[in-house]
Amino acid sequence: MNAMLSNLLARAPKIDDLIAVTELLEACDIADNDLPGRTKEDILADWDRPEFNPDTEAWVIITTDRRLVGYAHVWPCSSMQNSVFASVHPEYRNRGIGMLLLRLAEARVREQINEAPSSLRITMTSVVSHLNEAARHFLEREGYSPLRQFWRLIVDMEGSPYETSSQSGKLKLDLPVDTTNPVGTTAIQTRTGIYVARQYDVYEKELRPGAVLPAGEQLMQQCLAA
Repeated sequence: MNAMLSNLLARAPKIDDLIAVTELLEACDIADNDLPGRTKEDILADWDRPEFNPDTEAWVIITTDRRLVGYAHVWPCSSMQNSVFASVHPEYRNRGIGMLLLRLAEARVREQINEAPSSLRITMTSVVSHLNEAARHFLEREGYSPLRQFWRLIVDMEGSPYETSSQSGKLKLDLPVDTTNPVGTTAIQTRTGIYVARQYDVYEKELRPGAVLPAGEQLMQQCLAA
């Protein structure tokens, strides 16, 4: 599905877009969280997920000079829970690009909504940095409501005196919380590596009311941790 927005083109990503998507998400992670996050290997893993088709469930935004300035994807966590991720380059925000990406994702979910049993509740969820107040307000304007919060702890084991082959690289842990911690970010260096914690908010939009399966909460946690 192609769409135009003020001389911007939305289309499905191609493998040739991989480097540009990686650079976009790195710029957004640094702007929103003050640290780089996803790698091209992470993005390829996303595109290779079972039951995920980048041709119909992912989008990039391209300018007239062929600069990639937006990216989004959506995938089902279960038959009733869908996770949407959208990111816009900091220099191109407040132009309606994020709205276009979210609505393309929602339209895709609604195309398949009748495939789930009619009695089940259908939702979309999105995760944003707690520091990104503009993104949180944007989701609320689009009909999303705050659902829960969690801390993401990233442990860099490189250079640790206890480093082994199984401990090298980065370890990521998601820790659910019940209340908002007043400390927005934490960076601590210890003998076992560098620990960086960031707080995230989970937002939810209900597309169809209905029953929630008992395993729904567990499926949601698996989806957010992926």
